[in-house]
Amino acid sequence: MMTSSITDKMDVFAENFTGVNLHKQKITKAEFDDCTFVSCDFSETFFASCRFIGCRFENCNLSLMKLTDTKMNAVQFSSCKMIGIDWTMANWESLLSIEPLAFHDCLLNDSNFFGLKLSEMVLRNCRITEVDFQNATLEKADFRGSDLKGALFGNTHLEYANFTDAHNINLDLRTNHLKGAIFSRFEALSLLEFMGIVLV
Repeated sequence: MMTSSITDKMDVFAENFTGVNLHKQKITKAEFDDCTFVSCDFSETFFASCRFIGCRFENCNLSLMKLTDTKMNAVQFSSCKMIGIDWTMANWESLLSIEPLAFHDCLLNDSNFFGLKLSEMVLRNCRITEVDFQNATLEKADFRGSDLKGALFGNTHLEYANFTDAHNINLDLRTNHLKGAIFSRFEALSLLEFMGIVLV
């Protein structure tokens, strides 16, 4: 079933939303389970006390979206523009079990994940420049093929994270938790050079 409008307090299951434009609008207490959003414009949309569970976003503009007290669980994003989102405003505390978020081929520049516990998050083939991951718990995260130019890591838990074919990684091995993390050989060498170690 395809629905063309989104309103406050709506509670929908397994519906498809295509081309919905909520630019700069506010939606309160809406709940979406197993829904798909295609080519929607949610830029600068204010979602207050909403819930997205098992949803999929494809080719959507979500830049500067606000997620105040909004829950997101097991949500997938593909080919979405998602610049400048403060993910710390969402409600992660009341989720009984946090199922990982997944981003594929997305633009996530200037976003904030500071201090969040989002183990097994997937960030495949994304542009993640100038993103704040400090103090976050991202164990087993998948960064494969992503551009991390200017991304901030500090006291970040990246145990068993996969950085294969990721590039522009600027990580201090002394101030992050990297046990079991996987890097391509070239990036591993650049990390050592970053610490002032001379390779011959």
